[in-house]
Amino acid sequence: MRVVFCIYDFVEAKLPLQPWLTIRLIAECLARRGHEVHLVSDVPAPARLTGCQSHSVASLRGSNAAEMKGLLGRLRPDAQVFLPTPLNIATASWLDGLECRCVGFASYPFYTAGELMTAARHIGRAEVRQYLRHLLVPGFSWKRAMRRRMHALVAQSETTAARLNAWLGQRPFAACIPPGIDLTQWPLAQAREPARRERLRLLYLGAAIPIRGFQLALAALARTRDAPVDLRVLARGAGPVQIAAIEADVARHGLQGRVEIEGGWVDHDRLVEEIHAADAVLQPFILVPSELPVTAMEVIACGTPVIGARIDGLPSTIGPAGAVVKQADAAALGEQIAAMSREPAILEKWKNGCVEQRARMCDWDRITDEWEAVLGG
Repeated sequence: MRVVFCIYDFVEAKLPLQPWLTIRLIAECLARRGHEVHLVSDVPAPARLTGCQSHSVASLRGSNAAEMKGLLGRLRPDAQVFLPTPLNIATASWLDGLECRCVGFASYPFYTAGELMTAARHIGRAEVRQYLRHLLVPGFSWKRAMRRRMHALVAQSETTAARLNAWLGQRPFAACIPPGIDLTQWPLAQAREPARRERLRLLYLGAAIPIRGFQLALAALARTRDAPVDLRVLARGAGPVQIAAIEADVARHGLQGRVEIEGGWVDHDRLVEEIHAADAVLQPFILVPSELPVTAMEVIACGTPVIGARIDGLPSTIGPAGAVVKQADAAALGEQIAAMSREPAILEKWKNGCVEQRARMCDWDRITDEWEAVLGG
């Protein structure tokens, strides 16, 4: 099978991020299986993938239809993968008339108007604007284009797949194929006696910014002043200026002595140790930029529960391995933290749920099986 991935901004710096990470791993796995794989991108020097051929074009937009049609006409793919945001699927006329199976990788999160209005109250309208495209572009236009130009869609979260299927009907059919995971890199914590330490330890991983719910986490913790719970913050990449800002946020919430902050970067082994040492990890995202935070999978694979927001891919990822609370609701998050501190059985139940969720996770080879089935029709 000859497969062509048409992916914008495919550069080395973005390969560790979604959706480029998934594209890289699926493309290389397909190449190892003997398929002929091509990568087309709108950058002068697309990232090189093992076993794959790279091509540069001026643009993937409809305004560059002549170049795109010419290239795809020469490559003659059996299947073609495209990132269908509402505007580009509505204008990408180069998809018309292709004699191949067209599969959309729906890496763009299709939030409801209610979810975006809630988010705007917490992270500002400017940051929310980038997630408005499916609401600003006339629905009849991009939905009709998807039905006409796509044979199938792949989404990484059950929420996105369900919404697309509800909006589009059975053609194209949106399949939920989650990211893969190398479980050898995220070992399950060794079984131990239930924690008897006086205070529970929550862990926050990643940038301490509003869209990830950091300020919401502080507000929730401030509501649990009598609960024996502390928070450790691994603010990845944060330097002295950012650390000072985080400390100021902590002080504003009256949480001095309950929040420990570390910036910079930690290596992988140390990160796993931090996850194993935590009683639970907080992921109260206001919005998830890329459908599904892979960190939630990695934490759960390590046997540590996750408390997250009911937004996009988090609920299905967490499942029985923790709890989900209402989006952007500090009171609900605080109540969940307090309940966890009062009831040791809750944590034990979640930890058992981690083992269940880990057993459902697939490596990238298995995930490629699912992609291969969609590409082959």
